[in-house]
Amino acid sequence: MTARVLSIANCKGGTGKTTSAVNLAAEFGARGHRVLVVDLDPQGHAGLGLGVTARLGSPNAHTPLLRRQAGLDGAAQATDEDNVAVVPADRGFDGQLGTNDIRCLADALSPLSRVHDLVLIDVPPASAALTVCALMASDGVVVPTTLDPLGLEGVRQFARSYHDTMLRFRAAPLGLAIAPMRIDLRTNVERESLGSLRTAFGPGQMVRGVRTDVAVSEAFARRQPVRRHRPHARATEDFSGLADDLVQRFGIDCAAAFAEPSYGRQEGFSRGISWR
Repeated sequence: MTARVLSIANCKGGTGKTTSAVNLAAEFGARGHRVLVVDLDPQGHAGLGLGVTARLGSPNAHTPLLRRQAGLDGAAQATDEDNVAVVPADRGFDGQLGTNDIRCLADALSPLSRVHDLVLIDVPPASAALTVCALMASDGVVVPTTLDPLGLEGVRQFARSYHDTMLRFRAAPLGLAIAPMRIDLRTNVERESLGSLRTAFGPGQMVRGVRTDVAVSEAFARRQPVRRHRPHARATEDFSGLADDLVQRFGIDCAAAFAEPSYGRQEGFSRGISWR
């Protein structure tokens, strides 16, 4: 049984992609899933959010994109979160691919997928080439979005690009899960935007989101997930609810829970809101 691979993507920046990658990884890891975060954004923020940066001379998330048939052996690094590892970004990556093989990332992830339950790919917003490589490696896509007109347009644009890519390359993954971020339904614009999302995409593609919570930014400043920084914060509760929905939406299970390698903490590797 191989891992379920999910891209976390949106063509618009600032929607909570990296925040989602870090906090969902920690949530699933705490539940006993073996989780691998692949930081495909050259900013490297998903790695930083889990306290990891690329080691000089070691493979990283961009290695397979730069050299034909390059693998990820030795690229995964432990984190302080139970069962969570990270393949960090090359923060010097300039966006230029060294291969025209759109399945280069899928091929590189294949060996790692066999020893994990879940792979989360943090996809940068402004690179079509990286997005296509990530989609070709994925079973489905989580689309975080803000609830405002620009956020809505970003989701619509990404959905069009996603479906065009699937048709072009004759791929058949499990589809999209749209997750609102920084929810504050006290404002009319957010309530209207949420209604527009539900009308446009239907309840089948919507999952629970995460309310506005200062604990999220506080935790990221400390390079840790919110569930570690403030276990009882409302964002911690919300990411748990979002994880529940993703389990149902994408069929995530723990089939690899006892496979090697054993991921836990660095020092030895120990083992919401509902608006629908």
